[in-house]
Amino acid sequence: MECFLLGEYKANKGPSNVNRSLIENSGGEILCVKSNNKILSILESFIQLAKCDKVVVSTVCAPRYYYFLRFLNKKYFYLMHGSLRFENEINRLQLSKKKLDNEDAILRHAERIICVSEGYAEWVKKRYPEYSDRITFVNNGVTIQPRKAVEKIPFTVAVAGGNRCIKNNLEVLKAVKLLHEQGIPCKLFVFGRKYPGNDPLEENEFCTYCGHLEKEQYYKKLDTISCFVMDSEVEPFGLVAADALNCHCSLLMTRNVGARSIMKAEPCDFIENPHDVREVAEKIKHAWEWPNSERLCHSIDREGCSEKATFVRLKKIIEGEIQ
Repeated sequence: MECFLLGEYKANKGPSNVNRSLIENSGGEILCVKSNNKILSILESFIQLAKCDKVVVSTVCAPRYYYFLRFLNKKYFYLMHGSLRFENEINRLQLSKKKLDNEDAILRHAERIICVSEGYAEWVKKRYPEYSDRITFVNNGVTIQPRKAVEKIPFTVAVAGGNRCIKNNLEVLKAVKLLHEQGIPCKLFVFGRKYPGNDPLEENEFCTYCGHLEKEQYYKKLDTISCFVMDSEVEPFGLVAADALNCHCSLLMTRNVGARSIMKAEPCDFIENPHDVREVAEKIKHAWEWPNSERLCHSIDREGCSEKATFVRLKKIIEGEIQ
């Protein structure tokens, strides 16, 4: 198979990391743009789109590439890392109608819509029932390699995604505050940016913003955290789940977190209502008392969820072996 992947792969962001992993694990079967020059990279993209029979569009591409694919009457597979229209609503992004219409068009004409987890595919089918017969999935590849365990700081909680509304980290902060009021000396650590237009997370004696950390700094901080919470409205995959488990953090997540697809989680590992502050608080207390990181780690098929396995499944979908 020779396939061109249209998508960014050099940045340190979720979709870029996934694209880079697919390229590196394809044994040369996935082609990508090599040039660092903006004009040359656009030209190279057009050449590859015209030349390659098989095309994967990873995240929403610029309209010029979509129109070119339509002009060539060429089939393409859409690797879906998120829903711009939904995220625009919940995160108050104020995206232009042109951008949202472009995503709609890409979804409408894709040969297959490939979601980045089985759980996310279930959510997308409900969101876009008109496309359900074309929706499938590849679980993102992860590396489960637990670090050397260090002593945890008691009653610590961490979240990622800053104050993005879709993450519901404000509810986690409220839960931590509730526990604090109950006499538990807990503390919340927030990784990620502060986004204007989203509800702020007040920094105080039990909430600290860590911002974006270098990888090793980030892992060293996670090594000391007792519980990592993913209270997301929806999370296409959530690679931070693997980071948390590798750092021996107990993991709590909603049922709309795609990473649940690669592990055998129990009811106590799930937050059923991400907006129920009391439930979030009670589940955090349970996770402190009954740590789940070792159990969840052992439940993961490391070979089946490897980065190589992700490429193999993607290839089978493109070649029609998996419907």
